[in-house]
Amino acid sequence: MPQPPSCSDVGNCRAQAVARQGKLGMASYPVVSRLARWLAESCAWLMFGASLLLPLPALAANYTLEIEAPNELRDALRRQTLLGRWINEPGFEIDQLPLFIERGKEEAEAIAHAAGFFSAQAEVVQVQKTDSEGLPTIRIVVDAGARTTVNHFAFTLDGPADAQAMRDALVERWPLPEGSFFRSPEWEQGKRLLIDWLQQRGFVRARVLDSRAEVDPELTAAALQLRIDSGPRLRFGALRIKGLQRYDRSIVEDLRPWHEGETPGSGDPYTFDDLLTFQTRLRASGYFSSVDVLPDLAAVETDPARTTVPVLVELTERQTQRAMFGLGYSTDEGPRGLLGYEHRNLLGRGWQLDSGVLLQSVRRRVFASVRTPQKASGYYYQAGARLERLDVQGELVDKQTVFIGEGKRNEEIDRFLSLQYQIERQVLPQQDDRDLRRALTLSYAWSQRKLDSQIDPRSGYSLTTQVSGALKGVGSDRSFVRLYTRAMKFWPMPRESALAGGLLIGLAELGYVITDSREGIPSENLFRTGGAQSLRGYSYQSLGVHEAGAIVGGRALAVGSIEYQHPIVPNWYGAAFVDVGNAVDRWSNYKAVVGIGAGVRWRSPVGPVSLDVAYGEAVRRWRIHLAVGYAF
Repeated sequence: MPQPPSCSDVGNCRAQAVARQGKLGMASYPVVSRLARWLAESCAWLMFGASLLLPLPALAANYTLEIEAPNELRDALRRQTLLGRWINEPGFEIDQLPLFIERGKEEAEAIAHAAGFFSAQAEVVQVQKTDSEGLPTIRIVVDAGARTTVNHFAFTLDGPADAQAMRDALVERWPLPEGSFFRSPEWEQGKRLLIDWLQQRGFVRARVLDSRAEVDPELTAAALQLRIDSGPRLRFGALRIKGLQRYDRSIVEDLRPWHEGETPGSGDPYTFDDLLTFQTRLRASGYFSSVDVLPDLAAVETDPARTTVPVLVELTERQTQRAMFGLGYSTDEGPRGLLGYEHRNLLGRGWQLDSGVLLQSVRRRVFASVRTPQKASGYYYQAGARLERLDVQGELVDKQTVFIGEGKRNEEIDRFLSLQYQIERQVLPQQDDRDLRRALTLSYAWSQRKLDSQIDPRSGYSLTTQVSGALKGVGSDRSFVRLYTRAMKFWPMPRESALAGGLLIGLAELGYVITDSREGIPSENLFRTGGAQSLRGYSYQSLGVHEAGAIVGGRALAVGSIEYQHPIVPNWYGAAFVDVGNAVDRWSNYKAVVGIGAGVRWRSPVGPVSLDVAYGEAVRRWRIHLAVGYAF
């Protein structure tokens, strides 16, 4: 599939080429040596898998424990009582059993009271019987009685007006509202929850002034009273930076999501969320290998008159310059090698240079781009160039691209507006001449990722939308408008179901080029599909428009996919999937093809490694696909 317009960001294109596709180190071995190594590794993996699947021997029981109690209490009685904890302990002595029985009544009633059963009574006895192995039998019986319910909750918040504005939000977060069952752990945790919530929003000196829980066992009712003093709302204070030597201080300061203010008390209110945002931006900036952003709460505690929270930033800088070399293999693009060079402080201005040479069996690319540091507003500027030769499915294309653009990035959404000039020369097997195409395109790309992990997501979604266009006579051979969108969704299976631990992944991809003909449009603005990261069961970029003995891009694309993964052993998953779609020149010619298959997933440190075997229904053949990570 062609790269979207925003991939004129040649640094991103390089990252996609290296990280998104499957890769295996290239090596050369004699046939006998390879066979011996394969057999040895296969045996090792089989033995390892067998060791994971074989059950561990169970520890011998010291006695039999029977529990008669409400379901809610049974697990706690087994985990928290001496009788429950020592049932399989190798060091147990039978003389300890009377002590465990004596303690058991007190422990069982305490567990019931903590769960809100304040009239509960417990009995722990050794019954006059033994099990089939001759072990003594201990029985815990808990008569829980009626459960205590919260019949009154009085909450008082002392503090300034901006604290009073948060009162309703605090009440909504209180875990024991009127009508709920009273639980002692939630009573204590609830108070800490409200204090933490206030402190994270600038009320760092918030504290509990008074709290009381009055329980009436006869009425099985609890009346709760809670009074909190929020204290003053503190603001962000001075920024202290440690570890900054190579780069200018402004690179760090410009990424702050808050305004410090020119006079005391004039800055933005302190919030913990802003600290996390600041830390995320610094880590994603590319200048630092490690980042810690911490509030200096010790300074606040030692000075009661302080009205600001100082912020400490501890950094480990990356090297200013770096050379890269890599070898790999992809089932889509074959063997490849990369030689790259990065400079993170070009001309002493903090500009980031990303350049390199990428050699693949289907692609040759030379690229370079320069990006300015990101500002607090999220904006940055980028410019670059790329020379590329692509030889795939019979189409040989020489491309030259230059671009300049403005981007904006925050924690979930990326935007990039660019102007790029493309020159392309195409050669097809049954054509003698080279087709020259030019386009000056204005492009806008928007993407959002709400994922629990950017490397190996298990829940959430990603969405990408792109719009680009060119006008004939203004640096372009043909007028067109290109529309494209891609969405992925991850659904974790419910923990209580038979599919617990499983993952369902859905993909939808849709694109269309509005124009009367694709002639004269550079191939990067058209659509093809097929391969490990799109429609499995078909070779790389093999689904498109047949022309002059080759397969070229078309104006219309529609692809859908559904995949289910289920755990087998730790970090290994089995997968089954169905992919449907095609790329054509006109919707009237659209006919979806199907790919079905199965595979395995290994959750590696660099993302999921996928090995699939898929059947392409339209071509009636099986294919093997290898990929690392997801192509968002």
